[in-house]
Amino acid sequence: MKYLVQKSVFLILLMAALLQGGSFRKTGTVGYTFLELPAMARQASLGDAVGAVVDGGALLSLFANPGVLGLQNGWHFGAEYSPWLADIQHNTAGLVIPAGLMGNFGISVNMVDFGEMTHTGTEGYVLGTYTAQSLALGITYSRRLTDKFSWGIRLNGIREEIHTYTSQNVLVDMGVYYLTGFQSLRIAGYINHFGVDGKFIRDSFKMPTSLRLGMAYDVWDSPGYRLTGAVELSHTADNPERLHIALEQRILNRFYVRSAFKTPVDEDPWSFGAGIHWGKIRVDAGVIPYGRFPAVYSFGIQVTP
Repeated sequence: MKYLVQKSVFLILLMAALLQGGSFRKTGTVGYTFLELPAMARQASLGDAVGAVVDGGALLSLFANPGVLGLQNGWHFGAEYSPWLADIQHNTAGLVIPAGLMGNFGISVNMVDFGEMTHTGTEGYVLGTYTAQSLALGITYSRRLTDKFSWGIRLNGIREEIHTYTSQNVLVDMGVYYLTGFQSLRIAGYINHFGVDGKFIRDSFKMPTSLRLGMAYDVWDSPGYRLTGAVELSHTADNPERLHIALEQRILNRFYVRSAFKTPVDEDPWSFGAGIHWGKIRVDAGVIPYGRFPAVYSFGIQVTP
């Protein structure tokens, strides 16, 4: 067990070193930025500090830390909807498929529709309208190696369309999760959106690669109530390092209240949310106040057959 943990941590650190020298240069811009949007209402309300979240984290693992998926049991299905700024529609869906001793598999869809925009010519004449969409199709595999350690990997096929132009790529996510044995403390490390440079028409661009290290701890745990705190550090290709701090309060084993804070950011340091878990159905809602811009709301439902 100790050897497996050391090997996994070494892999994460090695990838971080490679990214530090390449994809993590802060100059220029990155593409496929829709991948940086919170894919789920719970993820949005927890400020993206979800890498070490296991309870109810089956579908979260399809968009965040794939290492968490190996600790989940049974089938899970869910869909999320979020109307973003400027009439942008963000939709996601996921399916978790248990495979016994082999581990767990997951299928995910992440889609953003930017709507119709006016198409003008070089002389300013209106030529009609055009549309733009972004799509990510993911396949995740994760396996529990012991009752405390799990690892996972995900392949994402990416496609973006703007008018008649397209860009495609394949990105890799990988992550680990470890229950330390010190009370309820768990730690996680994962890398998202790692891949070669993309290209749109004649211009190349970097991927929105991120390295994230996180931990979670149950500050208060009783039969009917639980308060979980999560802290996560993120190192991304196009932003400074950020600290994410989140709290989730479970009430009567059915109701959830969430809040989070992240820094440094310009417009959206705070996020909030709530949820209800009733039988085999879970419903979540999240809101991100955007300062000078309208708040962004997200809604989701999950079913465990």
